[in-house]
Amino acid sequence: MNNFDTVELSTPTIVRNNNMNGNSGKKLRVVTFNYLPSAYKFVTDWIHENGHEHVLAVTSPGIKTRATPAYKDVLPLIPSHVNTIVTSRMNSVLGPILPQFKPDIILCFTFAHQVAQDICQIPTYGAVNIHPSVLPYYRGPNPLRQFYDGAEVYGVTAHRMAQGYDTGEILSQECEPLPEIVTQDTAVRWGQLIKNCIASGMEKAISGKPGIRQDDGQATYGGPFKEEEKWVDITEPTAVIMRKTLALNLAGGLAKTIINGQVYKIHSAHYISNTARKPAGTVIKQGKGMHEVATADGAVKLITELYDANKKYCNVLPRSMFFGQQMGAERLSLSVH
Repeated sequence: MNNFDTVELSTPTIVRNNNMNGNSGKKLRVVTFNYLPSAYKFVTDWIHENGHEHVLAVTSPGIKTRATPAYKDVLPLIPSHVNTIVTSRMNSVLGPILPQFKPDIILCFTFAHQVAQDICQIPTYGAVNIHPSVLPYYRGPNPLRQFYDGAEVYGVTAHRMAQGYDTGEILSQECEPLPEIVTQDTAVRWGQLIKNCIASGMEKAISGKPGIRQDDGQATYGGPFKEEEKWVDITEPTAVIMRKTLALNLAGGLAKTIINGQVYKIHSAHYISNTARKPAGTVIKQGKGMHEVATADGAVKLITELYDANKKYCNVLPRSMFFGQQMGAERLSLSVH
């Protein structure tokens, strides 16, 4: 861990650097809100690439109905010179403290709390949230449904933070047609869209340009996956199996299936050609940690392990799913506001 001074305030924890002055050589003083390592990397990449100053990192263990334990993985990533607040009491704790940092802008990407407008108005240029769907579609904590459902397009939106979750004026959007066959490359491309959207959205926010009002009548909600949705049916078409597996695993390594009467955890799904058509659900080939199975219209290779109900599976996937590189033990999921 970094060398922080820690002050306990009942539920909240304030972890602060001794030097409150920061680095005056930076252009803007930026405050970040995150609870996922991947989101922290996206926003801090933007800060560093544009020569700004990261004056405060805010993270949280979440709320009663939505715990966010991944915040513990964010803390080791925060440099010792960056002031840090860990709290579940946003308004009562952050409100009085934030003005002393003299922030220019808040950049939020993955956060379980609704932030009061009084807090959003403290920074010079307000507060921007990054939501990885094409708003107003798939508002809420689970934008992975755009993949699971097979939406026409997938993408990301930068918007001003408003009273409701994911409802503020749109500053920028990046989107593309969803490929027929969704693979890990789709996730990497999604990461590129996120990076581009942060850059264009922040530029617009800093310039003071107005955003575009969302059409609430077109809004849809991305709710958490229900237990029955976490089961992948291998008799469905290949494209459906591929996109559901990716969505479930990005959402927290949730994909599982039944093969020959046994329950398996699916780590990933890969398209293969099947010239010898067999009934859907038939095992074509089996090896250690692998099943090739016939689908409704072809075949798919599944990387699997026997499911153990008593085993605590990794609840997040490698950051390489977005950045196209191996990141060791660093992991992520995307359940966001």
